[in-house]
Amino acid sequence: MFDRIARRYDLLNTVLSFGADARWRRRAARAAGPPPDGRALDVACGSGKLTEELRRRAPRGLVVGLDFSGGMLQVAAAEAPGPRYVRGDGLRLPFPDGTFDAVTVAFGLRNFADPEGGLCEMRRVLRPGGRAVVLEFVRPRPGPIGSAYRAYLVHVLPRVGGWVSGDATAYRYLSSTVDSYRTPDELVALAAGAGWREPRIDLLTLGTVGVLAGVR
Repeated sequence: MFDRIARRYDLLNTVLSFGADARWRRRAARAAGPPPDGRALDVACGSGKLTEELRRRAPRGLVVGLDFSGGMLQVAAAEAPGPRYVRGDGLRLPFPDGTFDAVTVAFGLRNFADPEGGLCEMRRVLRPGGRAVVLEFVRPRPGPIGSAYRAYLVHVLPRVGGWVSGDATAYRYLSSTVDSYRTPDELVALAAGAGWREPRIDLLTLGTVGVLAGVR
């Protein structure tokens, strides 16, 4: 599915988020904070937008993007060629323990078959004191904003996504995952259960997106 939508993925993210997605990624990269000569890993990197933000923060270091989708990695290598890209499984990261100063995942956690296992793997490949960051949508809260947000995800996103991408099935799937979004407290608890130290979450854009960060 992600191979099919890879070419239009960035355009749709920008359209569907009203341009806020770039700001969210910059916030996530800042929270990860790799040193200029450090090592950073972006899991489920997709087309490499967050990976490139990490490279800007670690220009003298090693930045790696990992994804299951070969189509996404082809787009990433063409559009953001600075980092290195690896095809692999976020639940079985092909790196030794303690390899990276920072590890991130953006809008990929809800697609993991075992989200806590993915967070455990992120922690495993971090060096002691390294930072892990998840950028993710959170479950709409009760109330007018939550109701409007949910209606947008369920009704608007699949129609616009299907029209622009030419793949309505993919965007119906992405819309249907709204019911798998976690609350901010649930995301923090998930990170704590995976062994992250001092997990906390900052909410963005009326509480619809969270930046979850923790330390090994």
